Amino acid sequence: MFPSEHYISPQKLSEWNQSLNLGLKELSVKKGERFLKAGQACHHFYFVQKGLIRLYYLDLDGNEITHWFSTANMLITSPFSFMRKEENILSFEALEDSSITLIDRKQWNMLISESKLGGSAIRNLYADFAMALSRRVMSIHTQTAEERYLKLLQEHPYLIQKAKLNHIASYLGVTPQSLSRIRKNLNA
Repeated sequence: MFPSEHYISPQKLSEWNQSLNLGLKELSVKKGERFLKAGQACHHFYFVQKGLIRLYYLDLDGNEITHWFSTANMLITSPFSFMRKEENILSFEALEDSSITLIDRKQWNMLISESKLGGSAIRNLYADFAMALSRRVMSIHTQTAEERYLKLLQEHPYLIQKAKLNHIASYLGVTPQSLSRIRKNLNA
């Protein structure tokens, strides 16, 4: 999970929308709704104004693997589909009622090219996101499941309360049974 508010906040997004006449649109998504599915082209960056979103994909056995969670003030997209127009393998599901600002490719490129601050914010966002994702991948091999859970609990307690156990387990790279044992041991 990676907050983008240091770079792109609701206020900055609103200012850029007005000054560049971007014409950004809002999307309301109900709890349980999948608003982007694997196989559908991803035409937007999604700025989560309110709510909780889960991004997931299917492994070789057809199991849902949680790739990412996104709460308020976070940007999400299917990068290969949005940036490279490759096949999208991610599905986006609202875990609670959510409000999202849609930023299409033309608006995204305009923000980069027409706004010095917007372009700078996006470049810094890309760099920090790449580092966050790299840390997440490395944590699977350098931290125990309990350490990963404790870090998630410390940094995102809201998520622990709102997401299903099996979603959190797959995000952490463990089975739901292993996560239950970890939680039981921590509460003992």
